[in-house]
Amino acid sequence: MEWKDVLPVIAGAVVILVVALVVKPALLGEPIGFGSRGLVPAGDPPAYVPPAPVPTATPFPDDGEVYTRNFRWTAIDGGVQTTQVTVPEALFREHRETPRITDYNTWGRYALADADRPVLEDLARRIAPPAANPDEEYFRLMDLVFFVQQIPYDKDDNATSYTEGALPRHAMYRAGGVEYPKYPAEMLVDGRGDCEDAAILMTGLLDALGYDTVLLRYSDHMALGIRMNEFNPCYAKYTPKYFEHEGKHYYYIEGTDFEWWNVSVGSTAIWGTPRAIGDAAGTGLPSVRSETPQIVPLRYIPEPGEYRIRPARLPGGGA
Repeated sequence: MEWKDVLPVIAGAVVILVVALVVKPALLGEPIGFGSRGLVPAGDPPAYVPPAPVPTATPFPDDGEVYTRNFRWTAIDGGVQTTQVTVPEALFREHRETPRITDYNTWGRYALADADRPVLEDLARRIAPPAANPDEEYFRLMDLVFFVQQIPYDKDDNATSYTEGALPRHAMYRAGGVEYPKYPAEMLVDGRGDCEDAAILMTGLLDALGYDTVLLRYSDHMALGIRMNEFNPCYAKYTPKYFEHEGKHYYYIEGTDFEWWNVSVGSTAIWGTPRAIGDAAGTGLPSVRSETPQIVPLRYIPEPGEYRIRPARLPGGGA
């Protein structure tokens, strides 16, 4: 083939290439280049525009119905306090419709419920505001302990323990009776509860202030422990009790055993003695004085159990 025959073919190929790579993209508004990995127009890259944030659901609006509860209690200095708590009704109803978990090891989830956190943070900061003097830290904590200890005690199997006047439909029935661990918001709305309810509420309040706490489970009781280093107040008339867990010292705190004294009918003041941090010997429960409790961390990750796998026996005639 001579050159005069080849030149028209080459010219035609060039025209087709120009149309494909330049004319067509220009007409369609596409970037000029060689496929998806080709060159892009020169100049500054377009400014990055972040994706629009996904709106966060607000299940408990500020203008929704609320439960309002007033607690009257005596502080560590002997002064009578009145503290008002408001809990969204939607939050309370959602908790009541949530099935309970029987495994004690998971009960920290009630104390750490995200939905309860705003209520607990507000309450904890009002009862125990930050102390400028480090020496006042103990008294700050004791006010919070004192507040929870003075919430009336009531058993899970009593209808009076619930604001509806009836047992919740998710109450668990066991050989020892009814078990219904309450979320902190439930305890505050009901205005009463038993030992695990008080321990869960107090643990949630202390966690909201940034303290490391655990639940202490006895055979017939539940309390809590707070991590402290070398706690030995010079004014204590007892030897503070602590339990070691993962190299940390957790001091015993009673949630319900508030010792009442000199209470008269119609009195305008409430008198009593709180169970201080580390005071386990003063409680009237034999189990607390004699047993070593199970340490229940608030943040619990279940691990698979240990099983022994045995070979299956094949049917007759099998190899």
